[in-house]
Amino acid sequence: MRVGQELSFDLGGRRVAGLSWGDSSQPTILALHGWLDNAASFALLADKLQGYRIVALDMAGHGRSDWRSRDAGYPIWSYVEDLHRIQLQLGLERFFLLGHSLGAGVCSLFAASWPEAVIKLGVIENLGPLSDEQESLPDKLRSAIEQQLELPAQLKPRALDAWIRARSQSQFPVPQDAARLLMLRNTESDSEQNYHFRCDPRLKLPSLIRLTEPQVRAALSRILAPVLLITGTEGLKRPLTQARIECVREIKHLEFEGGHHLHMEHKAVEAVASAVEAFYAEMAD
Repeated sequence: MRVGQELSFDLGGRRVAGLSWGDSSQPTILALHGWLDNAASFALLADKLQGYRIVALDMAGHGRSDWRSRDAGYPIWSYVEDLHRIQLQLGLERFFLLGHSLGAGVCSLFAASWPEAVIKLGVIENLGPLSDEQESLPDKLRSAIEQQLELPAQLKPRALDAWIRARSQSQFPVPQDAARLLMLRNTESDSEQNYHFRCDPRLKLPSLIRLTEPQVRAALSRILAPVLLITGTEGLKRPLTQARIECVREIKHLEFEGGHHLHMEHKAVEAVASAVEAFYAEMAD
């Protein structure tokens, strides 16, 4: 497996880390991972997409990136802003986007907001961000604020193997070797070789406000780039997906055998990589 090069971006005094594979002479794919994952989630795909420079980010609060300040929080649009800032730092005018789950929601909003910058958009197990009914806003806002006042506790340190085992057996399981890649980046060891979870515990708090479904669909209708949606047979079943697909001007939907992290599963990664590579290679305007 190719070893990714460590990256670091300064966003106004806050560090965003990442990994890159390939070199700047190749077409660039900016890649965003899912909730509580990190840039290493694209390592298996990067090994198979060798015709591209892949820049995978640790989104704020994840992996080796800094946490947001106590008063900032993690609304989805803040990730869109981070992505744009990093695009500018890299000097990218047009590039490919690839996102998984949460990262796919962020990439969808970015492609809607900067349609001229995105050549092709690949999304895995999600199309657009989570939404709420507008009538539920007051109750959910109150509940979210009350939960913000009581910060979730940091997870207790444990041995690295215990973290890997827990990740491989979680609600969205991944193979042991993939879990190891994730947890090596999502933990750090102390002098006694105890491993502490690096992700901000506030990531587990509910959003104060989410977009409504009409807002999400309006955003999806603004995407100009061709879109590839990849889902797994055992992945998340999202009842709104078909209606969202119908909002996108040009979209291809492929389903492969696998779960929510099928791009990290050995039985599916070849199919996912082949589909992404073929999609990006198709003639783009």
